[in-house]
Amino acid sequence: MKKILLLAASIFLAGSLSAQTMTDALRLSQYGLNGTSNYISRAGAIGALGGDLTAASYNPAGLGIYTSSEFSLSSGLNWSFTDANANGFITSENRANFNFGHIGALFFFKPDKGDIKGFQFTFGLNRLKSYGNRTMFQRDNLSYSYISNVIDEGLIYGYNETFMTDLWYSYLVDSTNSATNPYSSIFQDGKFNQIRSFTESGSLNEMTFSLSANVMNQLYLGATLGIPMANYHSDGSFMEERVDATGVVTDRYIYNEEKDITATGVNLKIGAIFRPVNWVRIGAAIHTPTYYVIEDNLFSEVVFTKRIGRDWDPITYDLQSPFRFLGSLAFVLGDNKSKMAGTISADYEFADYSDMKYRLSGDIKAENDINNIIKDYYLPTNTIRIGGELKLGTIALRAGYCVMDNPYDKDINDAGAQSITAGIGYKNKNFFMDFAYAYTIGKSKFTEYDYNVIELDNVNHLVQLSLGVRF
Repeated sequence: MKKILLLAASIFLAGSLSAQTMTDALRLSQYGLNGTSNYISRAGAIGALGGDLTAASYNPAGLGIYTSSEFSLSSGLNWSFTDANANGFITSENRANFNFGHIGALFFFKPDKGDIKGFQFTFGLNRLKSYGNRTMFQRDNLSYSYISNVIDEGLIYGYNETFMTDLWYSYLVDSTNSATNPYSSIFQDGKFNQIRSFTESGSLNEMTFSLSANVMNQLYLGATLGIPMANYHSDGSFMEERVDATGVVTDRYIYNEEKDITATGVNLKIGAIFRPVNWVRIGAAIHTPTYYVIEDNLFSEVVFTKRIGRDWDPITYDLQSPFRFLGSLAFVLGDNKSKMAGTISADYEFADYSDMKYRLSGDIKAENDINNIIKDYYLPTNTIRIGGELKLGTIALRAGYCVMDNPYDKDINDAGAQSITAGIGYKNKNFFMDFAYAYTIGKSKFTEYDYNVIELDNVNHLVQLSLGVRF
């Protein structure tokens, strides 16, 4: 396992096992802004409001608000833009993807009598995060090549012999007669230009099975069994060329890598909403960690005078995501019979990403090392979501704002984000249609093998349409 993770990290994550595993852990543990159009347009602030099938993945007590059955689905388009700043050299890339939002059905049952005014059974599939993105950056006139780094690091920490064999068979490195320095390369001397790109695709979706209840129209309770399912694919390419004193390219090689991660997990979410008076709702929810079983598959190749590549043996391991705690408050003005009505809502979410843990079967030393690194490099985070809605008869206007803390220590990386959202909806007695737009910005870093930091500016545009019927 170590050799495969080290190889994957060697080109695309600065040569460290910790960087590879840290990134994958966060990729499966941190959620984005996705789901129904109603949820997106409020920036996700539905924890105390409910009345939306996405509530199954956040506060399932919100499903207890329903007084009829519902079927709905959502889809749209997702555009991501990334600007990379490599020592003042700016490179821009973008990627457009179809976006699945959710599909689900809720069935409402009304008891004949008693304090239970209704209970609901809900099942669905909600998107928690999309991975579509493309990044490219270039560095020129370097004096220390990547191959020099591979050889130097191997002298200190030991060589990955399988990786070195690929480099050797492609004639990128050569063997020496020295016992203390067994490899050499023409890429150890001169000046070097580099281009790196990686294209990501895939998503994290959650299948949900929820049971909720309405107690005397004042207390709403809910629980969800969640089964997250992730598929992540990345295509990476790294080109390095050697130039002479006049700037003429004398040699060039390319390293290509394809990585696939599939993961399936299980978690439990429980929540409650209390309505002390008609116009106030207070919500709370807790999410247990998700317990993932993960499989990694990797293909890599070196292209120099020969093309040498291989599929690596699949590896499997386990991951535990952190607990989540959610608190919500909403104010409801008017009702469905009012010509003008509205809501204002706010959600707070806490998650401590330093609590993520790997379980590596048969390698307790590596497991302990990785988990200690995660505990050192990750932080507790706060997420705040604020949303509002103005109802004008059958038309609803919505807007929201969300800010997510950076889960990394600020000197390591940045995975925080801010979203501004808006939307419009139409609803009559049996049919509804919602449209949403979300503008999300964030920054991140890529640390190269020589510790040069590439600054990345990320912008994402999401448009989503939801259609539903109530019966």
